[in-house]
Formats: sequence, structure tokens, C-alpha cells
Amino acid sequence: MFTLSEGSLFKNRSYLLVWVAGLCAMLGFSMFFLSISWFIVDVLQEPAVLGIVLMAMSVPRVIMMIYGGILADKMRKSLIMFVTNLLQAGIMVALIIMFLNGSLDVTSLIIIAFIFGFLDAFFFPAVSSMIPVIVEDAQLQRANSLFQGSTELMFIIGPLIAGVLLTIGDFTLTFSASAILILLSAILVFPPLLKDPKPDRTGEKQSAMKDLKEGLSYVMNSDVHKTGTLAIVVINLFMIGPILISFPIIVEGLGGRPLELSLLEGGLALGTFTASIFIVIWNTRKRRGNVVFTALLVSFLLFIVFSRMEAFGLLILLAALTGFVAMFVYLLTVTMVQEKTEKNKLGRVMSIITLAASGFEPVAFGLISILVAADLPIQTVLTFSGVTGLLLSVWLVWKSKAFRSLD
Repeated sequence: MFTLSEGSLFKNRSYLLVWVAGLCAMLGFSMFFLSISWFIVDVLQEPAVLGIVLMAMSVPRVIMMIYGGILADKMRKSLIMFVTNLLQAGIMVALIIMFLNGSLDVTSLIIIAFIFGFLDAFFFPAVSSMIPVIVEDAQLQRANSLFQGSTELMFIIGPLIAGVLLTIGDFTLTFSASAILILLSAILVFPPLLKDPKPDRTGEKQSAMKDLKEGLSYVMNSDVHKTGTLAIVVINLFMIGPILISFPIIVEGLGGRPLELSLLEGGLALGTFTASIFIVIWNTRKRRGNVVFTALLVSFLLFIVFSRMEAFGLLILLAALTGFVAMFVYLLTVTMVQEKTEKNKLGRVMSIITLAASGFEPVAFGLISILVAADLPIQTVLTFSGVTGLLLSVWLVWKSKAFRSLD
């Protein structure tokens, strides 16, 4: 259906609509998250509640992610994206009304966060499994890298815009801007505009549990799916999660200021964004399995060096380099998995990959918090995490010889 020549990704109308919709959604989400966080800390003066609100958002997202993938294989993906974005925009309108009425409190924020996380569990498997459907294999790596890199950029730009809007106005302005952006995302993925194919329903109908078992079995019986998923789990559990939660602890321990914290976070984000753009330009299709394993090992080596540094300049540089190399693991793995997945199983497979990428970060947050609470220095905790991740990576490379030779 889609005939694209090399270099013609921007001529693909369906991809452009999904890409711009993703940019609008991520920009709206990042502005919303910062606004909610600042509202809780500054207006409600309940900083301890922030963690509860974040948990209320992440728990349903993790729990429902697999079912979101099952639904993406059964329903039109554009319809799922349209409905979830439309409902989220509606929730934003309700939030604005509650704020204007002075009834926006902790309980309502927890409920709103829960619903947002629940809807995210359906949106992300749909959008990640949509791209392989509307883009040819030759352009898939570029399409994934461009989408991922530009949405990462939105998470940098969004808080900055929200901060400016809060400076010149109040929360009504930031909440309204977020709602408009999410509504625009819904309009862009309106099914008649995207014209993505409807799933084939001629086969035998089966229960969600049977669909889930089929998806898990499909992943476990494929070397590229199983190894790729494990690589993403290892790097998120032992590196991405720990490095994210370590930033404020490191800055405080070294007597830094909010500026140093923002520079560390910005360095990591800049590294991941730069890697995404590099992969768009490079677009290699040779020995990608070997590149993934090399990047996995190098990223943990950089992370271990990061864990021993105490100079802010070197910490920022190493955070950027670590993010740059780690992004190769994620993007190349996702592309190879998508290329080797049957179209009618893309939703379930991508929900498993998304769960591996985001579901283990909260686990890392919890483990690091417990170890730090036990009075272990953060540098020691990070070194232990990095060494463990490196050893598991070496084991994965040794056990997965077939993956290394994959193109």
C-alpha cells in the first residue's frame, strides 16, 4: 500500500501526521507534568504528595500496558490514539474547571493522574506499532529515530515553555495550553485522516489472556525479540533508572544548586537527542546486533566512570555520553524487533518492549531509594548498579551469539 523510495520519509503523509501528533502530545504532557508538580509543591505545599501522584500515574500505565498492546492488534491503531488523546483533553478541561472553582485538591489530582496513566497504557503501544505499518522497512530506523529524538526534545522544551507561561500568567494558562496541544494531537490522528489499515478479524476470536500468552510465547521463542527485550530491561533497570534518580542526590551531596541539576538532566537529554539524530542520518542496516551489544557494554563502562566522578563538568559530560551511547541500544533494538514481527502481533510485542523500557525504571527508583536510605553513598550504589549491569551485559553477549550477527 505504501511505496516509498529511499530518502522520501517526509513524503509519507500518514507518518508526518503521526509524528506531528506525537510532538504535540509529548509537548502537552511535559508541560502538564511540570505544572502539576509545581502546583503540588507551591500552591498545595504538599511535596510529599508528589511521589504519590507520580505513582498513581505510573502504576496503571505499567499494569495495563500489555492489554493496550493486545487491543492495538485487534482495533484500528489510529482510533485508539484518537480516543485516548480526546479523553485526556477532556480530563484537562475538567482540571481547569476545578482549578478555577478552587476545588483542585490532592484527591482529585491523584484520580486525574491515575486516569492519565491508564490512557497512556493504550496510547503508546498503538503509536509504536503504528509506525511499522505506515513506513517501509527501509525507512523504519529513520522513522523511529526521528520520532523518538524529537519527542525527547519536547520533554526538554515543554518544561521551559511551562515555566515561561507560569511566569507571565497562572496555572489556567499552562493547563489550557496543554489541553489544546493534546486536543490537536487527537485531531491529527483522526482515523479518516491517517487511513491506516484495519486489523484482519477473519481469524478465530480468542480471549485477552490467550492473546497475551501468544504474544509472550512469540517473544520468548524468537532470539531477536527475547535478547532485545532483555537488553532493554538491563539498561533501564541498572543504568537509566539509577542515573535519573541520582541527579538530585549527587547535586545535593556535592553542594550544588538547581542550575547544576538542570545541566545534568539537560546533558543526558541532549545525549539521547543527538544519538537519535545521528541514527537518522547514519541509518545503518549492517551488523546492528553487534552495534547494540557494543553500545550496551560501552554505556555501562561510561556509567561506572560517571559513578566515581565528583566534578560537575565531568559529570555533565559523562551523562551526555552515556545517554548518547545508550540510545543506540534502544533505537536499533526496537527497529530490528519491529522489522521481524508479524504485523498482527506488533501491538503485543511493542507493549512488551515499552514495558521493558519504562516499567523497570520505577523498580530502579525504589531500589536506589532503599539503598540510599540505608546510608550507602550514592557513588557506591551507582558503581554497584553499573558493575551488575555490565556483568549481565557480558553474559547476554556471550549467550546470544545469533543476535550479534543480525543486520
